[in-house]
Amino acid sequence: MKIRLVDGSVYSAERAEITNGRLEIDMKDKTAEELQDIFMTQANISNIELLTDMDEKFGDVPGWTVYGGVMLVGDTKTVILTKEKDSLKERLINAEAGVLSVNAMAEAAKALSENTASQVTDLQMAICEIYEGMEV
Repeated sequence: MKIRLVDGSVYSAERAEITNGRLEIDMKDKTAEELQDIFMTQANISNIELLTDMDEKFGDVPGWTVYGGVMLVGDTKTVILTKEKDSLKERLINAEAGVLSVNAMAEAAKALSENTASQVTDLQMAICEIYEGMEV
């Protein structure tokens, strides 16, 4: 398998897996120092594409932008990435999503209110017609 970073660079990987709240990427062909240089730039790892050995994309892992270090097990180096906790950007996105949701609910309530008012007017007219028809 391979991974592609935002800048288009492609690296060979043995495994890329989300486990215990972190993204772990196993690599064998790079030193720990090289891996640190590759994964330290948050913008470059904001979206990691997963590729087959034939460079066909089969997935994405966005948002894992906090470099947590490299674990060495034999000749395999495991890069550890986590998500930033409650970042300002994340809070702004959540607030905007909330506003959009509330706005959609307000529009639905307005439409329902207008529909209800129209039905009440129709009922009032029907009652008047019935009353007039009774010639009281």
